[in-house]
Amino acid sequence: MRSLFSFLLALLSLVATVVVSWGDLPPLPQTAVPTVITLSPGPRFASNPIGGYTVHVEGPLGPIQGAEVEVEISPEADALVAWCDGQTHPIQVRFTDVNGNATFQFLGGGCVVPEDVPGAAYVAEVRFDGIAQAVHPYITSPDVVMSNGQRPAAPGGACENGQSIVTLSDASYFTRPIKLGLIDRCSKFTPPFNSHVQLSDAVFLMPYVKSGSNCSCN
Repeated sequence: MRSLFSFLLALLSLVATVVVSWGDLPPLPQTAVPTVITLSPGPRFASNPIGGYTVHVEGPLGPIQGAEVEVEISPEADALVAWCDGQTHPIQVRFTDVNGNATFQFLGGGCVVPEDVPGAAYVAEVRFDGIAQAVHPYITSPDVVMSNGQRPAAPGGACENGQSIVTLSDASYFTRPIKLGLIDRCSKFTPPFNSHVQLSDAVFLMPYVKSGSNCSCN
């Protein structure tokens, strides 16, 4: 009986030690991962968020500097994007700055939502120090459709004749979601990305439409 009592006492002591140990662990860093990666078909415009993607990493004492952040586009999604020549893909790696931000640039055209790649685990994945984050972004761009007004469904389709270019076909596609304030993922360029298309989306989109932004693509 005494040995059984001693065993139970030792077990309770061990459990208490484990509970205290776990309780003493610092909280895991928190990441703010935007749900949309916007592509700029050609050079970006000043003060325009299209083409930029920023992940924020915060710890218990504030922003974390020097954390490794990876953004990977799945092979299936990568094949549907018209990447501007010179754009690094499908993986980019950045380290957070003193403000805890890792900022990426994406140049290209197309819109890829999860339904477009049903066989893929994700459109894009964000990893913080090798740990996959819960948010899996999708992709959109001012060059959303081909010259026939349709979104590309086959690999390489977004790159027409070696170019990603914003044309009247793209402007026509955006007109209805903007005018009616619809929920259209390929027309959203500002947060909240799960909301209706707003005036801010039209404002940032307009320079691309007016200038016919373009780039050579692959």
